[in-house]
Amino acid sequence: MATKANALPISFRQILVATDLSAASVLSLPYVVAIARRFGSTIFVGHVIPLMIYGAARPQSMEVVTKEARAAAREKLAEIVGRLRAQTVKARTLLGEGDVGVVLSDWIHEHHLELIAMGTTGRSGVRKLVLGSVAEEMIRVAKCPVLTVGPEISNEAPAGLGIILYATDFSRDSAHAALYARSLAERSASRLIVVHVRGAGDGQESERALRQRLTELVRRRADHPALSEVVVAGGKPADKILQVANQHAADLIVIGVRGVGAVPRLASHFGSTAHDIILRARCPVLTVRATESTA
Repeated sequence: MATKANALPISFRQILVATDLSAASVLSLPYVVAIARRFGSTIFVGHVIPLMIYGAARPQSMEVVTKEARAAAREKLAEIVGRLRAQTVKARTLLGEGDVGVVLSDWIHEHHLELIAMGTTGRSGVRKLVLGSVAEEMIRVAKCPVLTVGPEISNEAPAGLGIILYATDFSRDSAHAALYARSLAERSASRLIVVHVRGAGDGQESERALRQRLTELVRRRADHPALSEVVVAGGKPADKILQVANQHAADLIVIGVRGVGAVPRLASHFGSTAHDIILRARCPVLTVRATESTA
């Protein structure tokens, strides 16, 4: 498994920033720009006009509503892309209509997207993703990684990648995420912090043995300088991962996701550790789902 996975090229040549045109949904832009500069990426800024906007429209006014929605979306998308191009970043707009999840999935295949970025927020006392079930679905099923920027990140937050924290439970999914953490650290000359929260699956394995496994997981060469610290700890996974991230002022958290057996685990309604990390993190979170080709 490790040999096959290590052979996979990691790149972010095509990045989609999925936006509902709200302020929260474009908070990922500075971080996406930081990644795009390192990988020479093209950034697609995409918006999907949901079918629900036509629900209250009379048949005779449908064309007017459609025309106005398209015009408003094009204007906003052009404004966002203009700001990106002013930063000498390659950028394009995408505009679709219909079921948001379906359109996003189509764009992934059509444009060979290698990263999706989304903003998140907390509303009405119950924290949810801005794009609701769509964002949750993308994190679970997208074949490319998903970058989320949660509500604890301010507009003034730095967009550098000086410190990257990678959390793992040694599952296949989290091992695949290691490739991205390592590649980003190498491209950005970042410090890489590797964290493992002990669980029942570790048995009687010593801390020294666990630390050695962590080191081997992310270090391609014995002299590779990116790995700066290995942390083995006990406690609730989300709390401990966030604690370490905050202590080191991490600029990015990288985690593998799939469902049962992944760190963090994704429940059917996107609960559990992943949800906690994304919504409480003070930095963006990159979730990576292992695909069949990485088995």
